[in-house]
Amino acid sequence: MSELFVTERNSSAREIAYAAVAKLKPESTSLVEYRSRGHVIIIANSEALIANDELENFNDLSTRLSSEIIQFEGQSSPLTDANNITIKGALGQFVVGLEDKEFKADLILDLSPKPILDMAYKPPGYLSTGTERVNIHKKITELEDLIGTFEKPLYIHYDENICAHGRSGKPGCTRCIDACPAEAITSLVNKIAVDPFRCQGGGICTTVCPSSAISYTYPKPKDLLNHVRTLVLSYIEALQTDQDSQSSKKGGGTSTQLSRTAIAKDSVDKGYSADLIFVTEDEKTRVEQLLPAALIITVEEVASVGPEIWLSALAWGARSVRLFALDGMPEIAQKALDLHIEIVQSTLVAMGHSANVVSVITDPSELITVTYLSKIVTATHAALTEKRQAFFMALDYLYKQTLHKQNNTTAQVVSLPTGAIFGSVAINTSSCTLCMACVSACPGNALQDGHEKPQVSLVEDKCLQCGICVSTCPENAMSMSPRLLLDRQSRLKPQVLHEDAPFCCTACGKPFATTSGIKTILAKLSGHSMFADQRAKDRLKMCDDCRVVDMMEDPAVDF
Repeated sequence: MSELFVTERNSSAREIAYAAVAKLKPESTSLVEYRSRGHVIIIANSEALIANDELENFNDLSTRLSSEIIQFEGQSSPLTDANNITIKGALGQFVVGLEDKEFKADLILDLSPKPILDMAYKPPGYLSTGTERVNIHKKITELEDLIGTFEKPLYIHYDENICAHGRSGKPGCTRCIDACPAEAITSLVNKIAVDPFRCQGGGICTTVCPSSAISYTYPKPKDLLNHVRTLVLSYIEALQTDQDSQSSKKGGGTSTQLSRTAIAKDSVDKGYSADLIFVTEDEKTRVEQLLPAALIITVEEVASVGPEIWLSALAWGARSVRLFALDGMPEIAQKALDLHIEIVQSTLVAMGHSANVVSVITDPSELITVTYLSKIVTATHAALTEKRQAFFMALDYLYKQTLHKQNNTTAQVVSLPTGAIFGSVAINTSSCTLCMACVSACPGNALQDGHEKPQVSLVEDKCLQCGICVSTCPENAMSMSPRLLLDRQSRLKPQVLHEDAPFCCTACGKPFATTSGIKTILAKLSGHSMFADQRAKDRLKMCDDCRVVDMMEDPAVDF
């Protein structure tokens, strides 16, 4: 049982659980350092300069700041509009581009009616007003507060070796770039670059990444999973121990210390479970007042907590998982997070649970629609580091519990929304030549060849839905389909997408190509002048060695 309101019993259990978490030793992250000496570039149009005549004497107003002004839409300016101005960098290292010139600055004061940088999370050191008339003295105080040396955590770790952004110049996954509210991630064709100085730890990039190429470091994935596991299991164990103690006192017997596995099995009958909440430090007090009996984990940003955490929490004994965002979040981050909430909710419904077991709470009134996970035996497996492994470990456990309760009647395939990080791939067999370009390009090793046989198969467990196979295929024969196979064996079993009979050399009999491939080549070269006579056409049906021999013997070939 998990009470909505504080009781002496659950209060004591929460204290024990929090104490257990306090003993954990999460790995520390690196730091990013900013150094600002106070040189300001002021960007303003002529109207802003007239409205703020003090700007002309800006250097006299502060002994700590130095400045220069970039004016646009003015008579003395060669610029026609603010679109010609570019701003790169962050606090202490801004570079402002102005046609063929560049200006370096520590700070930016943008007085444009429409800020030049319009991303949701502006770079540190960039101040914009959205209006031409400002309180210059107040802005000077804000700018002076940004002089000195500052540190922040290095929020993101990037592993280009498992990134699915591109292969050989062919485009693939762009989820992190599309979702980043700070625009701190850029494309380098086959990989991405994360600007640690612009990154502000929004974390949605790590949630949408299908391969763990981008992972959060504050805390690291395994540390957060360990936190969740320890908190939930310790809480349930404390409730169980208290109940056994009370029963022992009433019956006059002696309480027995149970193992975690025994407690997990006992918890399903007695209904021990926990309501788990993820919240930022700014919202923690409000959430504690709303749900005083819940287990609360404070994180830097709730968007950094992804599906593998949610499902793992449910497997370990949470009956609900709530991500609180009462102050809202950037629209692009919210949209990306909602997609992954939909993925998990669709999966839960397919397993016979209510959708809102996992949800994002943006308003307290939404708590009315709260639902809870059906009773299960709690899992006790260890926390895993890799994202997809953690997700599938929890999914497989929950699915197994569902099958046990529903007598194997649960659906095995879950239809997922477009953009999901799980899914299948299909091949148009009438177009495919089995050239194996898709197999070579697949970053997750989901597409595999048939070794000695002309064959392409898919291991759906590994498919990242990155789209590289689609963009790589020279015949446009590939397509993706977002879905999730609940049965583990089905996910891991290679599915043959296309196969063909090998084509053997007409001269030596050695297999060297596919039947469909040779047919395609013959059709495409049927009108080519080099293959006008029959002997030249027949050479296309030979292996490389025999083709060379035949050309040497053919009197019609002029060397």
